[in-house]
Amino acid sequence: MQVEDRNAIDKAATQILHPGSRILFRYWEALRAERPCPRRDEIELSRLTAVLPHVSIIERSEGEVWYFRHAGTQVCALLQAPVTGQNALEGFDRFESDVVSNTFKLAVTRLQPCLVRLRLMAQAETVTAVELLGLPVQNQISGRVQLFGGLFEFGSEGADHHAPLVRRELVSARIIWTEHHAGDRLMDSVGHSAPRLRVIQGGLS
Repeated sequence: MQVEDRNAIDKAATQILHPGSRILFRYWEALRAERPCPRRDEIELSRLTAVLPHVSIIERSEGEVWYFRHAGTQVCALLQAPVTGQNALEGFDRFESDVVSNTFKLAVTRLQPCLVRLRLMAQAETVTAVELLGLPVQNQISGRVQLFGGLFEFGSEGADHHAPLVRRELVSARIIWTEHHAGDRLMDSVGHSAPRLRVIQGGLS
C-alpha cells in the first residue's frame, strides 16, 4: 500500500474490529511505508505502551511448527498459560489448526497481514471472543519473516480468567491484502510476485 493512499489504509483498517489491533496495524503501515514489511528492530515498543501487554510475535520453526516467540502478559492471561516458546496452534482441532497454519504461511510468504478471530472455551462454560492480528516483519538477524501483532479480547478488558481453557474455536481467518512497491529485494527473497496490472485509460462518456 503506497504511503499516499490513505483511503486504502482506512479501508483495510475497517476489516479489523478491535481498536488495539487497529493501533498496531496503523503503526505497522506507517513504519513500512512502500516496503513489503518493516524490520523488527525498527519497531519502537515505547510507542505502543497502550497495547504492549497484548503484543505477540509468532514464528515458524524449522519443524514447521508455529510458536510464540514472544507473548505479552495479557496474551498469556487470555490463553491461561505462559505461552512464550509454545505452539501457537495448541487447542485447535486438526482442521482449524490447518486453516490457521495456512493463513500464517500465506501471510509470511506474501508479506500480507492476517486476521484470525476465535473463541476461547473454558471449563466453566464461559466463552471469550478474541482477535489475533499478525503483521509480517523481518528478523534483522535471521532474515526470517515473523508475525508481529497482538491478541485482543472483545468485551471487558483486563478481566480475570480463572477457569482453565479446554479448547480454541476458530471463527474466521483471513488475509488483509495491501500493496507495496514491486521489485523489493525482500519480496523477491521470499518468492512473492506482485500482480502485474495494466491500467486501461478511457471509459463511458
